[in-house]
Amino acid sequence: MRALKYLVALWLSSLPVVVQASEGGLGNLISIAPGSMLWTILTFLLLLFVLWKFAWGPIVKGLEAREEKIQGAIDQSQRDRDDAARLLREYEERLKAASVEISERLAKADSDAAVRIDQAANEARDKAEKLLTKAKQEIEAERDRAAAQLRAEVAGLAATLASAAIGESFTREDHLRLIKRKLDQMETQS
Repeated sequence: MRALKYLVALWLSSLPVVVQASEGGLGNLISIAPGSMLWTILTFLLLLFVLWKFAWGPIVKGLEAREEKIQGAIDQSQRDRDDAARLLREYEERLKAASVEISERLAKADSDAAVRIDQAANEARDKAEKLLTKAKQEIEAERDRAAAQLRAEVAGLAATLASAAIGESFTREDHLRLIKRKLDQMETQS
């Protein structure tokens, strides 16, 4: 690319065009004179050397530096774009992972809550059944006690009534025994 630039500049600057204007007309537009051609070539070569040494070198170095700077900026922007795309992918992956983790945690919390609710319900049911069983047992024991006490009182009353009706032929203990035996017989028959 640079070589093409140099060749075009050299070609354009090497065209010797001499325009002469005559008093009466255009005259010769291009004239080739051997003496002036030698000086023209020497002047051109000297000008080419001076430009090569002092102008084209810094210009070319500046253009090369500018080209390198632009290429560096392009490379840096490509790296930045790649980094941004990589970070975006990482962010999306983290976001998906966090979403999945949140869903799993919510599902686990729901299942844990359901298990705890079931456990609490089972414990409450067990406690209620135990309390109910205990209350039934206490009622049963109290009924048995009340029945025994009632029997004793009925037997005592019957013995008292029988003693009063029959007289003193039987002792109180004999009457109680007899009445208890009869009550037991009646309970076993029913």
